[in-house]
Amino acid sequence: MSEGTREQLLDLLEELGAIQGVRGALIATADGAMAAGARSGLPAVVANDVAKTVRRMTVASETVGVPLRELLINFGPARMIVIPLTEDATVVALLERDTAVSPVRSLIAVQVDALRELLSAHGDGALEAPMSQETEDEISRILSGDLAGVLNRLSDQFSTHYVRTGHDAVRADSVVREQLREWLLCCNPSAYTLPLLADGLGQLLDEYPAERGAFMEAAHDTIRAAQGDGG
Repeated sequence: MSEGTREQLLDLLEELGAIQGVRGALIATADGAMAAGARSGLPAVVANDVAKTVRRMTVASETVGVPLRELLINFGPARMIVIPLTEDATVVALLERDTAVSPVRSLIAVQVDALRELLSAHGDGALEAPMSQETEDEISRILSGDLAGVLNRLSDQFSTHYVRTGHDAVRADSVVREQLREWLLCCNPSAYTLPLLADGLGQLLDEYPAERGAFMEAAHDTIRAAQGDGG
């Protein structure tokens, strides 16, 4: 993202956070929260946790074919409006609990349209960023934890078939890590969510039905064995 684009996004978030009854606002991305200074209304660590949770919710809703349009969450003295902007960005506004939602929503809509226009003007990659160190650390933890064996087997099985389609091993390793990242964004890592990871990897072989079929069969056998061990 260019510095100019980032500044425009932060300016719009600043305006959104200044609306009466709004405690703060942020944009949730795959790499955490984007906010204007302290205007997220939340401590930085909490804002990043909220951003990741929101990202998981939106990815999960897309996965089951029911895209999230808007979500209103009440908790304690506050409420939160969640409105996806693009596939990779969701705006979150934190409101006072006794604030009437309808007029605030109308005011937010003006800013949401501006945010969407800004993101569209800079293409789908406007919010792309290198994989965060925190995400890398989380991947490293699961690759050395209880799921290490099954994840390594799935990675080896995928790489075998992916290389047969003309890609090299370095690229295979890269896309496996990308899929691990998406898996962590949409669900908690466990033997019972491994089918989602396998499906994501399998989609990368859609143009090669024979390789995809062979990989999915091997992956399902590996996952069934892991789930049996886990039970």
